[in-house]
Amino acid sequence: MLFSGIPRIKLLEEATPIQCLSNIGNIMDNNNIFVKRDDIMPIGMGGNKIRCLEFWLGDAIQRKCDILLVAGASVSNQCRLAAAAAAKIGMDCIILHSSDEPKKLNGNSLLNRLMGVKTIFLGEMDEASRKEYTLNYSENLRKKGFKPYIIGEDLVTGAFGYVSSALELVYQAERENIDLKHVVICGSEGPTETGLIYGLSLFGNAFKVHVISVEYEISYLEKRIQKIFKGMCNKLDLVPPRKIEDVAVLYNDYIGEGYGKTTKESLDAVKLLAQKEGIFIENTYNSKVFAGMFDLIKKGIIPRSEAVCCYITGGTPALFNQANLFD
Repeated sequence: MLFSGIPRIKLLEEATPIQCLSNIGNIMDNNNIFVKRDDIMPIGMGGNKIRCLEFWLGDAIQRKCDILLVAGASVSNQCRLAAAAAAKIGMDCIILHSSDEPKKLNGNSLLNRLMGVKTIFLGEMDEASRKEYTLNYSENLRKKGFKPYIIGEDLVTGAFGYVSSALELVYQAERENIDLKHVVICGSEGPTETGLIYGLSLFGNAFKVHVISVEYEISYLEKRIQKIFKGMCNKLDLVPPRKIEDVAVLYNDYIGEGYGKTTKESLDAVKLLAQKEGIFIENTYNSKVFAGMFDLIKKGIIPRSEAVCCYITGGTPALFNQANLFD
């Protein structure tokens, strides 16, 4: 077994759906466009980090930790899902937000309040400062007799969630007779896209993974993926037959002015999915990925004759904080 000896807490009872975007396919003259709905999950309104949390929580419990620490901006999906998973398994959780307290509860901040999770607003700070604060906060908890576990600190362990997803996707495609050749996913923190690349690299020459960066420059993202990939090889004691560069192509053509800043094409993608498929995506992680996929199809980089599946990695609650983008 691939995950023998790797602790895991099951949070997903069944596979997330694959759907054909038939209406959009008609518009683009491509009937081979599919989506993997990782926004549809039974906990916390879903999202990719639930898969990562299966392994982070497994690790936390094996280490006999008694409290989860998770850090991010006030709109963080990881914070919401960590709190939801903690509620599910009956563990305490503390959220550290690197932002000011919002004047109005909305989106993820509202859901966190409903879950009753302890939330500390630190004010605006960069990623490095937030990490340092989180480590210091964790050490202070240890001095008080707690055993904290920092969600997201071990990127390799989190990445196992999307190795599992890759296996799930391959099985679904085979079962539904989809001759899947291309997979499109968001490029951001690293565990999600690296886990998917690792998982699909176990299948010979079958797949090409298109990683659309929404946060980092390609050179930085490549190093991040390589480091996580190497760590996975070591921890699973298995080197896949295909290298990263054989499986994945990384793009920063669609990042626009930077992380969290929309483009005309990304806004158009949000409206297109809503109006033609009844599917809602948000603007930080998913809209640029779909805009990128549509462009890759138009350019023939993803041939119209070959099936492609794009992951919706969740984050839907954030959409309710983005109404001003559609005025």
